[in-house]
Amino acid sequence: MNFAQKFGIFCLIVISVCYVYFSFFNKDGFDFFKFRDNHEGELNYYPEWQSEEEPKTDENSKNDDVKVIKIFVTDSKGNLRSVNRNCNTAVEKSCFEFAIEQLVSSPTKWEKSKGLSSEIPSGTKVLSVRESNNNILVDLSPAFESGGGAESTYIRVHQLIKTANANTKLPVYLYINGKQADVIGGEGIMVKQPLNERSLDD
Repeated sequence: MNFAQKFGIFCLIVISVCYVYFSFFNKDGFDFFKFRDNHEGELNYYPEWQSEEEPKTDENSKNDDVKVIKIFVTDSKGNLRSVNRNCNTAVEKSCFEFAIEQLVSSPTKWEKSKGLSSEIPSGTKVLSVRESNNNILVDLSPAFESGGGAESTYIRVHQLIKTANANTKLPVYLYINGKQADVIGGEGIMVKQPLNERSLDD
């Protein structure tokens, strides 16, 4: 047996011993990434750390009680845009009612900073939201139909329509101060009920 053959057998034995050791006696195995990090200082990548799932916290578990609702506001060009609100189902008795209340209130400071606004008069109040298995009745205060002219009135009703339809599949009827609102504003804008995308068609 020549030297090359002996050297080859020696290398094979060394490799076999290393394999057996790292496979059966070292529970962590041979981690090439850690080896390079410890010896060369070139790599800060730990695959086993990345594969771990993020632990759940009390804050994360509360997300189960949050439902995202949509309300519609206007941008700087007068176009309708949807924005999201988080409805805490553990606090709010109805996320639909919460959506209407959020619509009636003015956009947040952050939304205003982005050029968003609303045509719904600031004095508007939600008098009641009555929900049943068949329909939903939304009763708003008279301020909803005051001021702004025909264009503003048209936009605010459209805001309400799109917000209502985005947050329920039930028919929604609009009331003003306890009376069904078939005509709104001084301009006499006709509203076909229940509220839908064809409610303002002539």
